[in-house]
Order: sequence, then C-alpha cells, then structure tokens
Amino acid sequence: MWFHPIIREETGCATYLVGSSLTGECLVFDPLWDIEPYLALASKKMARITHVVDSHFHADHVSGARRLVQSSGARLFLPGRAEAHYEAHRLEDGKRLRLGEVDAEVLPMPGHRPEQINLLIRDLSRGPEPWCLLTADFLMVGDLARPDLAQDGRQGAAVLFAESIPRLRALPDYVEVYPGHLAGST
Repeated sequence: MWFHPIIREETGCATYLVGSSLTGECLVFDPLWDIEPYLALASKKMARITHVVDSHFHADHVSGARRLVQSSGARLFLPGRAEAHYEAHRLEDGKRLRLGEVDAEVLPMPGHRPEQINLLIRDLSRGPEPWCLLTADFLMVGDLARPDLAQDGRQGAAVLFAESIPRLRALPDYVEVYPGHLAGST
C-alpha cells in the first residue's frame, strides 16, 4: 500500500491518495478543484484512480470530485446521507471499499455536517488492524470542526459529542489520524 497527502497551502486543506501496490488502483479522498496533482501523482505511481470519495459538502473549497471522475473514469462515492442531485455511489456505515490490499471502512462522523464520513484505512498486507483514519473536516490539527455551518451550532455540537467523538475514542490508540485541515484556513 502507498499513501500520499496533497495539501493546498493557501487554505490548509489536506486531501489524500491511498493506493494498492498489488493492483495499481488508488482512491482519492476529498479532492480539491485542481485535479492535476492527483492525475500526476497517479501517473508517477503507475496507478489508476478508481475511487473518488467526497466526505461531505465543503464550505471551504470547491470539490474537484466530479471533474476527477470524468477525467479518470473512476467511480464517485458520496456519504449515504448526502443530498446530491447527481449520480454517485452511496457509502453507508460500515461499507468497505477494497483496492487490492487496501481496505477503507466508512465511519459516519456527523456534527460538522450531517452527512460527514471518515475512512478507516487498513493495509491488509501488514495485518487486519486499522492503520489510519482520514477525518476530513471532522478533526483539524488541535481542534474539532465547526458545528454551525449546516445546522444550528448547538445541534451540531451535540451530535459531535454524542456520536462522533465516542466513535473516535473507540479506535485503538495506535491508529494514525490524518485531518482535512492543517495550518491555514479560509
């Protein structure tokens, strides 16, 4: 398995590519509008983008997911609770995406947005234990997501603390966490 972040320095947005060394498939998680870095990295790794996942509807950047799907021929995946008016495969709690030795398990993490999902990544060539969590905007470096962008702030915060944080805390301590935002923000 290989893993590579792509970061947009101006906004601090972090997106990720996860690829199979066995099958040459890769997944792009939360692509930004500029799709060229994803296409270039996949080409460099001699991989083909087969899965494009948007974790939620973003307020801080325009997703390049549909453009990337059109350019790469990949399948588009959205959270099951997303209210989209375009075609996409839906990801429900516990759904797993397999790309060779890569196993990506869907974990809903509502609160920032009602439809928010995370991906728990396993490298099955190393073992069945989870390796890392791609948190999108649920977690940021040193902070939680804003709960007031898609709903009443108190309601979003209550969901974050009642559902998402307990789910995060239930993961083993050794699971690495990769947030959707680093330093910088719009």
